[in-house]
Amino acid sequence: MTDKPDKTGHGLALWSLLFGNFVIGTGVLLPAGLLNVLGADLNVPPATAGLLLFAGGLVVGFGAPLLAGLTSRFDRRMLLAAAALIYAVGHALAAFAPDFWSLLAIRTVSMIAAALFTPQAAATVGLIVPPEKRSQAIAFIFIGWSMASVLGIPLGSLLAAEIGWRATFLAMATLAAIACAGVWVSLKPGLRVQPLLLSSWLAVLRSPVLLCVMLVTLLSMSGQFTLVSYLAPTLREAFGAGQSEIALLFAIFGVAGVSGNYLATRAIGWLGVDRAVLVSLLSLVTGMGLFGMFFGNYALACVAGTVWGLGSFSSNSLQQSRLVAVAPALAAATVALNTSAVYLGQSIGAAAGGVVIEDGITVSIAWTASIFLVLAVVMSLVASRLARRYGM
Repeated sequence: MTDKPDKTGHGLALWSLLFGNFVIGTGVLLPAGLLNVLGADLNVPPATAGLLLFAGGLVVGFGAPLLAGLTSRFDRRMLLAAAALIYAVGHALAAFAPDFWSLLAIRTVSMIAAALFTPQAAATVGLIVPPEKRSQAIAFIFIGWSMASVLGIPLGSLLAAEIGWRATFLAMATLAAIACAGVWVSLKPGLRVQPLLLSSWLAVLRSPVLLCVMLVTLLSMSGQFTLVSYLAPTLREAFGAGQSEIALLFAIFGVAGVSGNYLATRAIGWLGVDRAVLVSLLSLVTGMGLFGMFFGNYALACVAGTVWGLGSFSSNSLQQSRLVAVAPALAAATVALNTSAVYLGQSIGAAAGGVVIEDGITVSIAWTASIFLVLAVVMSLVASRLARRYGM
């Protein structure tokens, strides 16, 4: 497969899944860019507003493997289109939430769509591309997540400041409806994955290599979301940044994320997936360390955000490819569980960051995030060693 899929056959389906991931990723990360405006309008502090990320992460984290099992016999086109439609309705209802707790409840339910779409999109790739192109195709559709950080988060932040967070949620609902239509048009009916049996889940849970790889995902996402969840209030209070400057840093971070993900699709061939993951994680550690070292300096924070962004979403797409390469027969189960690790990491990070900033925002939030990321690097090295030992 080339850097971009062909525009016929499965290429159109891959583009629709990429766009779907963009919409899902934007919706998941949207509260991070709205925290200042939303919190002020609904009269809740940043740590409380961060529950929008925490609760959503829990739903997807625990829901992804459960729903993967319950829906494994469903037609993929019907399932993915239904997930996008749920997302559209959920964001439309959120726009009219009368208070924060109603908003939290609506968002929690609508995140079921994210639990369905992201892992099942990756599993669907296995049905529409040849086995030798599967890893690169999975990495390709996860570019949508990087695009969410480039366009979705800063644009959402700016829109919230200009037209309000409610209209921003309505815009999100419109995008989800378009994603629903795109999936329905581009995917063929009758696509079904092999039903997930109990033996598949047990095989994953008994594999020290697969468990270590997924722990890498959990730790890296925990580290990132310790800061990402509260990046907007951190920049406002500790860096003196205005709304446009906050949106700019999100954009810089996102552009770096897309660049990193693009390089990641090539790095798999150059370095092998294990080394590519390690490079991505080291970029995260370096960027977060620089953010802590230059805490309070907006210009240098942009530099740190660039380094950090290069490893941000590429690390996740590479981890998906890594799991498929280690155990192709268990891909449906491992992709679902890895998605759980992504969102549980988001919840752990949001909770950890909320505790750290409870008495005020300080550089401690960056160092707490760095601890998670260093542990992710260590665990990735352990996973590679175990894979060599077991010949995987």
